[in-house]
Amino acid sequence: GQRVVGVQVHWKSAVFYWCGQRAAAAAGPGRIGRVTDPQQTLAAAGVTMVTMPLASGLGPAAAQEETPMYFGWAGYDDLNLWPGIEEKFGAPPRFTFWGDEEEGIVKMKAGFKPDLLFPCNYKIKAWYDNGLVQPIDVSRLKNWPDVLDSLKDIDGTVVDGQRIWVPVDWGQTSVTYRTDLAPEYVDNETWGILWDPKYKGRMAMFDSIVDGVSVAAIMAGVDPFDFTEETIEITRAKMKELVPLLRYFSNDSTTLEQGLASGELVAATTWNESITRLKAQGLPVQFMNPTEGAMTWVCGLTIAVGTEKYDQALEMIDAMLDPSSRVYEMTEFGYGGSTKAGFEQMDEALLLELGLSKNPDEILSAGIYQLPITNEAKVQEMFDEVKAGL
Repeated sequence: GQRVVGVQVHWKSAVFYWCGQRAAAAAGPGRIGRVTDPQQTLAAAGVTMVTMPLASGLGPAAAQEETPMYFGWAGYDDLNLWPGIEEKFGAPPRFTFWGDEEEGIVKMKAGFKPDLLFPCNYKIKAWYDNGLVQPIDVSRLKNWPDVLDSLKDIDGTVVDGQRIWVPVDWGQTSVTYRTDLAPEYVDNETWGILWDPKYKGRMAMFDSIVDGVSVAAIMAGVDPFDFTEETIEITRAKMKELVPLLRYFSNDSTTLEQGLASGELVAATTWNESITRLKAQGLPVQFMNPTEGAMTWVCGLTIAVGTEKYDQALEMIDAMLDPSSRVYEMTEFGYGGSTKAGFEQMDEALLLELGLSKNPDEILSAGIYQLPITNEAKVQEMFDEVKAGL
């Protein structure tokens, strides 16, 4: 999935699987694929996954039943991301993962009751509109003043003067390409490589609206998130040009990375975690800074309506904002952290290697923030039709 560390299940974790009906199409929007490799396969087959870290002799198993339940993207059961929480609670938190946010919303509307959620900025409005999240008292978070000001003001995260979401991490969607196979793009980085007929059958794209269709909208010169009937048709035309050139659509980061590593693919849309892994293999690859702008996503924590563990949920949020947590995620996952202290404590050379900067706002201001998709159902219908050759 998106997280490098998420490739491994935490060594303290006992993992249980059960079957459940997927509530949303896999091609829908959301960070589909922000799951680990085995989890990706299970999610696609309609399987939900729960990880229950085992208490390290800190008390009876019953103690775990009293800790808050996290519900969100996989890979976050690594307790290094929650410094001090196991000791404070007497047992680790419980973790449940969704395949994508649409699935998570439907599961909660059906009665599932977690305590802490991890949605991304472009979906937080949907969670709020469905009555699933509640305001967060940031005055009780000691690390809140350290959060980057630019991330505090993202659209839709404050409603009626009340904050409903706290940013934790961020990354980008762009094109990873083989510099040895497409050298002409080294000094000419553009989303347009995906429309280059020279590489027909050797390119791939995310099977998603927000990370796929929105790219076509950018190239068509229309708003990539606020779709009208007119711009849907303009984007349809651009997608029709693209589909015959692609080898495949995929939401599995491992599949995309293996294609790039083998040379089967010259270019593919990826998240920035992929470039970290590919470069570690010594491959000649680059994560584009396209002239049209990379897309930036930001994910964070919010508190579920109806939780009886509000105070503990606040403690978990504060733990994840701790500088040691942000340094760990940037170092191991390759994503940007949401706090100033996190960046200040990072080695500058490592930040550059990860495609980050001591001044994160330089990167954040240059990207295109992903936003909620308007007319989402119609965009999805268009996407399905184009893929089907209609």
